[in-house]
Amino acid sequence: MDYSLEFGNFWTSRANALIAPVYEDDLRLAPARLQAALKKAKDKKLFSGKEGEIHAVENVVFVGLGKKSDSSSYEKAVGSAFSKAKSLGADLAAVLAEDARQVYSSVLGLERASYVFDQYKKEKNPLKMKVLLYTRDASASSYVKKALVVAGAIRTAMDLTNQPSNIATPEFMAVEARKIAKEAGGLSARVLDDKMLCKHSFGSLLAVGQGSDHPPRLVVLEYRTGKGKPWFVLVGKGITFDSGGISIKPSESMDKMKFDKSGACSVMAVMSVLRKMKVDVNVAAVLPFAENMPSGHAYKPGDVVKSYSGKTIEVLNTDAEGRVILADALSYALATYKPEAIVDLATLTGACAIALGDGYAGLFSNKPYLLEALKAISEDSGDLCWPLPLDKEHEEKLKANVGDFKNIGETKGEAGASIGAAFLKQFVDETPWVHLDIAGVAWLGSAKPYAGVGATGFGVRFLLQLLQQPNVFKQTKK
Repeated sequence: MDYSLEFGNFWTSRANALIAPVYEDDLRLAPARLQAALKKAKDKKLFSGKEGEIHAVENVVFVGLGKKSDSSSYEKAVGSAFSKAKSLGADLAAVLAEDARQVYSSVLGLERASYVFDQYKKEKNPLKMKVLLYTRDASASSYVKKALVVAGAIRTAMDLTNQPSNIATPEFMAVEARKIAKEAGGLSARVLDDKMLCKHSFGSLLAVGQGSDHPPRLVVLEYRTGKGKPWFVLVGKGITFDSGGISIKPSESMDKMKFDKSGACSVMAVMSVLRKMKVDVNVAAVLPFAENMPSGHAYKPGDVVKSYSGKTIEVLNTDAEGRVILADALSYALATYKPEAIVDLATLTGACAIALGDGYAGLFSNKPYLLEALKAISEDSGDLCWPLPLDKEHEEKLKANVGDFKNIGETKGEAGASIGAAFLKQFVDETPWVHLDIAGVAWLGSAKPYAGVGATGFGVRFLLQLLQQPNVFKQTKK
């Protein structure tokens, strides 16, 4: 979509569809010609400005923000109104956005709501719509540019994540990473194939991928801003398809397991825009890609595998494979970069999705004093996260009879998200580390008013905002 700023009267816009996000107390701000219709809608309990409500009067699409005291999302509101405006046949839409922040959120909302993954459809319906952003803020122009960069990264993440597993093999993802590095500028890419992984003792990653005809890859992307600066490392789980392996999953919804690479895809997308976002720290991405399949070569329950760190993992369930490949990635990141901090994104546990639904990612850290600041960053970015417990009790449940650690806890389903995080914690030592379990938020199984079915690109906004506030990791425990 094309965007331009307008500083005139929104209510007299030349657009053929007007999107007006309004608070419950602001309905009277609409022109007199619309007041009777709004009163009628309110009396019939069709629209009162409550969060999420949508009501069209003539060519104006009103969308509720709730009370001003609530933390309403302009992004979701404008995105929710998009489909209604589109149904009015609009090719020129206007959006009411008082300040630069609302302009930024409006662009993100429209870009997300208009996203369609149609690469494999014969018939395509490209969107032809121009948007006028009405604001009083003269500084809003830079926010439009920033929003388009962030939205582009989110779309990159969604495009990669939505790729079917017969296309998006580990080899394919490595090729895409090289393309991103070449196109983005300021990035270098290094790929370790299965022979190199064997040479350098990536035993965990190799074990998970050995059942597939598509061997695993480790992708390393580097963004350097200066010598002597500390490194921040992003790690993303890249299971290109997860059958569960020998501990095979039920067939129902197994097709969704192409989304098990969501974490790695979001990290790749973040790396693609670091230069455009003028991020001023050194950032490395460590991305393990593997396909978890059952075969005569697959790793099995009861196997013991030796990780890159030298610690051994007793595999009790081959469907808890994400943490196994991340063990190697985290250890490699730690040894190679001695980083200021490590952040990983992973569709790690169904338990987290059950606990938090599709609204929040699980937030864990080995430095509990960071959680409040990280939660605030998540709220400001729009990628909502909720802190979950991680303590010695969870680590105790990982003690193994044969190896150093087992890859699942004692009782199926018990504190699954925390135990999964506790496993990852064993491979980061004392380096500040953040784990986002995005199993519930990485994709949508059914459409929302503001987003369609499929990948969400979750984590892109959180990571970009975090990298622009790196001093958060320099806090000391009070």
